[in-house]
Amino acid sequence: MRVPDTRPLRSSAVALATWSLFCTAAWAQAPSNPPLERQVDEAFRQSMRSPGDAAATTRYAQLLAQSGNYEGAIAAIERQLLDPNAPASVRLDLGVLYYRLGSYDMAAGLLRRAIEDPRLDPTQRSQAEALLKDIGKRTQVSRLDGQVVLGLRAQSNPTARSDSANLLAGGALVNNPNRPESDTDLQATLRLDHQYDLGLQNEAAIVSSLTAQMIKFSSSSGSTLQANQTDPYNLGLIEVTSGVRFKPSPAGAPALTIRPYLVAAGLVAQGHRYLSNHGAGLDAAYSLNDRTFIDGGFEYRYNDYATRIDVPAADELSGPSNLLRVRLTRELAPGHVLSGELRTRWQRTKRSYLDHDAQEVRVTYVRSYASPLKSGGLWSTSVWGGVQRRSYDAADPAVDANTARRDTEWRIGVGQTVPLSDAWSLLVQLEHMKTNANLPNNESKNTSLYLAAGYRF
Repeated sequence: MRVPDTRPLRSSAVALATWSLFCTAAWAQAPSNPPLERQVDEAFRQSMRSPGDAAATTRYAQLLAQSGNYEGAIAAIERQLLDPNAPASVRLDLGVLYYRLGSYDMAAGLLRRAIEDPRLDPTQRSQAEALLKDIGKRTQVSRLDGQVVLGLRAQSNPTARSDSANLLAGGALVNNPNRPESDTDLQATLRLDHQYDLGLQNEAAIVSSLTAQMIKFSSSSGSTLQANQTDPYNLGLIEVTSGVRFKPSPAGAPALTIRPYLVAAGLVAQGHRYLSNHGAGLDAAYSLNDRTFIDGGFEYRYNDYATRIDVPAADELSGPSNLLRVRLTRELAPGHVLSGELRTRWQRTKRSYLDHDAQEVRVTYVRSYASPLKSGGLWSTSVWGGVQRRSYDAADPAVDANTARRDTEWRIGVGQTVPLSDAWSLLVQLEHMKTNANLPNNESKNTSLYLAAGYRF
């Protein structure tokens, strides 16, 4: 008797559970925080006992803002403006709160008044000017931002060759003829982001992006292709996405934003077309409170592989791919951000032994801090780790007709970003990846070091 295939049911259950997690969090109210609520109540009583105590009022407003009650914080701070000798920082604090609420006109007016006050110290003046500059960008009807990154990467095993001494061929062990080899590559990446404000009450805007990347390996040259090529490819990638981002319920759920979009991409290898795909997706984002943010989405693409001599069965790789993701980001304290992401992907092709499902967990911690060189902007250090599990639907007879492939990929890394100016920055990343598999052909590991300079405009 044939055993029913329950894999699609399991995949659907994973998708439903992941999407339910996002929807539940998106529509939930901010979690209660009794200790913070007690501090707010005590600060309120203190400000009522001493109405003229500016420090008590400021403390009360700060706690209100920390709890996400920006309107209450604004009302508390605005009382200080009744005093003609109120500190210059009061208008700066108000400007920041109105900025967080998205009331950019009010924020800009207060920030300009603060800058005009000669009592404002240089650090606060720089903060106000930076915020005004950002407001100017956000309030443009048509806005274009971009970044160019030039980098050098060294890898111990860029083509993910198996490090096993023996491989399987038709179920029999044979010597591994291609052991891992190190290589370096130069990378150039361009990203352009454009936003066009439609001027509607739901903050609708057409949001588009273009990403282009070129990768040149030191061991690769020319454009000649050969069957079963094992050397790394020189690559060229271009991807375009465009969609309308808006708030579906500005009154009922003002913190919820969604964006349906279209996507198309093309990849060339050694100067020849290798892969193209197109599809559509839906992104969603929701702010639970000032320090907690959740986002996710679903994307469908159809992959079309070109017929090439170096990939004899390339057409068998073509087929649909679906991705579902959800990410939760939490600011633990000023300058400390922790995020966790869940991903599940379904890849379908024209051969069952190439079809696979993948589930992945990623965790990232970012620490931002003042430059130790006493100059420049904030430095940031990031640490990340993740694990991905891939399960294939059937056995590949060319490897082992009795065993379907199962992989577990582990990844850890650390990165450092050093700003050189408002536009220029340096980036250093070190990452190690190891793949454990039930077939020796898919066992591999790779360590990479990436050095890059970025320019943002």
